[in-house]
Amino acid sequence: MSSPAIVITTPLLDSLITPDTLAERLGTKRRTVDEWRITGKGPAFIRIGRGVRYSPEAVDAWLLSQQRTSTSEER
Repeated sequence: MSSPAIVITTPLLDSLITPDTLAERLGTKRRTVDEWRITGKGPAFIRIGRGVRYSPEAVDAWLLSQQRTSTSEER
């Protein structure tokens, strides 16, 4: 018999958002989220091995940075 796997959990680990979930919540495609990350236009991310995750705080900060009062404002 093999021993059960040890699961490590912390509040931060439990709160991390996957790119698929972020895309779904923003109403956009996963590819768009990937392009934002590659070009530095998206929220700050955490790389875990080959995977990418986003903290809710980083997503919130990025969303607030997207606020505009006019369509003519520079980004």
